[in-house]
Amino acid sequence: MKRTLLNHSLVLLLAASVLVPSVAYPGGFNIYEQGSRATALGGAFTATADDPSALFYNMAGTAFLREGWALSVNVSPVLPRNKFTRAMGRTAIDFPGDPTAETKDAVFFPTGIYVTYRHDDIWSAGFSFSTPYGLGVEWDNQSTFSGRTESVNAQIEGLYFSPSVTFSPWSHLAIAGGFSLVKTSLELNSIRTTTFGTDNTTYNIADVTLEGTSRLGVGPNAAIMYRPSDRWSFGVNYRGGVLNEFRDDDAEFVQRTTGIGPVDDAVAAELAFLNTKSANADIEFPAILMTGARYEVNEDFGLMVDFIWFDWSSFEEIRLVFSDPDIVGGDPTSVAQVIREDYSDGQQWRFGAEYRISPKLRGMVGFAYDNTPQPTGSVSPLLPDANRLDYSLGLTWEKENLEITAGYMFVDFDERSTVVDGVGQSFEGFDGTYTALVHIPTIGFSYYF
Repeated sequence: MKRTLLNHSLVLLLAASVLVPSVAYPGGFNIYEQGSRATALGGAFTATADDPSALFYNMAGTAFLREGWALSVNVSPVLPRNKFTRAMGRTAIDFPGDPTAETKDAVFFPTGIYVTYRHDDIWSAGFSFSTPYGLGVEWDNQSTFSGRTESVNAQIEGLYFSPSVTFSPWSHLAIAGGFSLVKTSLELNSIRTTTFGTDNTTYNIADVTLEGTSRLGVGPNAAIMYRPSDRWSFGVNYRGGVLNEFRDDDAEFVQRTTGIGPVDDAVAAELAFLNTKSANADIEFPAILMTGARYEVNEDFGLMVDFIWFDWSSFEEIRLVFSDPDIVGGDPTSVAQVIREDYSDGQQWRFGAEYRISPKLRGMVGFAYDNTPQPTGSVSPLLPDANRLDYSLGLTWEKENLEITAGYMFVDFDERSTVVDGVGQSFEGFDGTYTALVHIPTIGFSYYF
């Protein structure tokens, strides 16, 4: 028991450290709500991009802003709620604990800050700070949660710093380029268990925490805005993939005593060994291609549609490398764990409508369909994803150099089960049914100097 009790648990824990971000981006950790006007329009903003948040949705839009400096600050609090019901049969035996669970109440604060400068009719530039990856899932009643060995808490935050330059050779066309510098941090918590005795009673033996901060990642960005007439506008925005390299991240194991001498002694010895180990992993945020069109029905009413594509088909597996040769047969570069993912590309359709109620007030509504790229086998408590529908609305009030937008989005996830036709599909063997919904109020301020 001494050297074998937790070695497998270490592998699973560190594997989870790279699994969390991977399963979550498109419908979970990816937060498209980086601008309040865009959020109120259901995210259909690629061909509109008419405030400084264009730096996220279409950099080329800065060529059509007011001349001079502009600043925009946008905050869209995310309030998620997840529920889980464990499957019967093998999962109930292998993962003892509460058959149902809910996540704790939580609020996350995605923020977009944008500074633009339009020099003249030809040149403009900008710098943005955004958080397009930054959510978490923390389950309630963690000591008895049946998925506690998979995850009880997962938090991720990706910080994007993005400069750009826009060139407009003609009044109806603008081309932009830039890059993003990205720093990502994550924290993962789980509970290790073991069985003991003739009745195979399950005991919680250790709380496990993994914290890591990536090296600085870099990704390219490019965009085009084409406005052939007063009625039509077309946009394309490309945000390149970013590789986040995590190196020598340590896991902390804190023992939970069981009161059974032989178990506690063996666990203490094992944790003394494991607390000296570390691992390396690479996590790549996917490339995103945003395309959109806007049509002005009349001077007061506009319609928008966007198609968003996420490059997830290349995400087939995760390779986890331990930095300690003791774990993998003396070779410090050996792959100790390969995790199957089998993702497909992700797609989103986004629709928006805007009506000018008065010279100072505009009303907006939006709708989006987000198709998850996550296969059924990858769904887990780390952060389950599913197809979802977004419904949004909002108002923008304008006075001279100031614009204020307030809005709301409701996100309704499809029920997602890892049991299909009576057969469990989870790659980890933890089967069940997940439901989720999210509330996103949003507010943004833009000022033109």
